[in-house]
Amino acid sequence: MEETERWLTTIREENAAFRAKTGAIRLTLFRVISCLLAIPRLLSKAVRGEGWAPSRHDHQLPWLPLLPGLKAMPMRDVQDHPWTQGLRQALPDIKEELAEAQRSFVLARYDSDLNPKRWTAYYFYLLGRPNRKHLAACPRTAELLRQLPHNSFHVCFSAIEPGGSLHPHSGPINGSLVAHLGLEGCAGARVWVAGELAEYRDGEVVVFDDSFVHWVEHTGAQMRYTLMVTFWHPELTWLERLFLKQVVRTAR
Repeated sequence: MEETERWLTTIREENAAFRAKTGAIRLTLFRVISCLLAIPRLLSKAVRGEGWAPSRHDHQLPWLPLLPGLKAMPMRDVQDHPWTQGLRQALPDIKEELAEAQRSFVLARYDSDLNPKRWTAYYFYLLGRPNRKHLAACPRTAELLRQLPHNSFHVCFSAIEPGGSLHPHSGPINGSLVAHLGLEGCAGARVWVAGELAEYRDGEVVVFDDSFVHWVEHTGAQMRYTLMVTFWHPELTWLERLFLKQVVRTAR
């Protein structure tokens, strides 16, 4: 419990520093615009008699203020996202291109300071920008990604060394979700999201909301590889998606 509280305090402090750097005026504009753009969703939920009270979960700590009225669940049911079936079906092609890309992995945007074991990645998209060299080097994976509803925030091959871990952190907004397709070496790898646990498995997909505090550890004997895909929260309107795409392109 003390360890969890220490990490929550650290994340709150990091978010406060990010918001201070962003500035009060820009944060106020973000709140105003996000509230205005959320009105159609809020009205629709009101008409259907659905509640949309703000999240009260202590572990939901995105960098930016919460977008109003979005359903908040740390772990998501993969069955609610049928497009992930395409990830599983494309596993052989993805793994073949992964083997060629492994020599070009770089230190991931979020590295762990818990131990010297590294988390590395091979980015296809990062903060809204494509890595055209990597997309060209993996044409079948690139074609698959063009068919998926990803939002280009953080799409990559992800690798964690045996004995590695990724310290608790949170994503930038609650309007983006994450899917991980286990590629190989997943035995012994697991992710906690707001205290809920999911095991990685080769060929299977895990979906979660990264605006909740989450962390990863890998106790297996092999390098763990996944394909990580960020995508829109299904309750967002198209105007919100356009707005958020511009916001995240300027995020740290």
